Amino acid sequence: MRCQAFTLRLDERQSLDLQRLNDFLERVQPIQVSSALVAGSAPVWSVLVFYEGEAEPPQPVAKTDRAQAETPAERPRPAPANEALYQALRDWRSQKARAENLPPYIIAHDAQLAAIADALPTTPEELTQIKGFGPRKAERYGDEILALVRKAGSGKR
Repeated sequence: MRCQAFTLRLDERQSLDLQRLNDFLERVQPIQVSSALVAGSAPVWSVLVFYEGEAEPPQPVAKTDRAQAETPAERPRPAPANEALYQALRDWRSQKARAENLPPYIIAHDAQLAAIADALPTTPEELTQIKGFGPRKAERYGDEILALVRKAGSGKR
């Protein structure tokens, strides 16, 4: 098991820090993510990601793309037909994050929710096929997510 630490600044650079964290989460199979607010003259969130294997290196950014890469990336989107389910999953994630006193990206990040909306999983096993959504996360949140898929009527193939 490996561990990677991230610092999320609580200023105008927060979106860049979040994008860096989300990019990393896209490239690994997380086992556990822990976070804590670190107080000080400039408070920050400290995030530890425990994961298996090697992190895939990030894709190089061409010089012409650098300006775009320094701005927050566009939110991942599902296919238009699955947009309502995606929004329901985002609402569920926000409620769950508040209830568990966690940042929403710890529950699932936007790319995972978009992938769920597009894949329309009907079983926990299918849910674990979503990148970054391993057995532990499926066990913890799978029933609620699959219920949302069924409720949206999207579980019918």
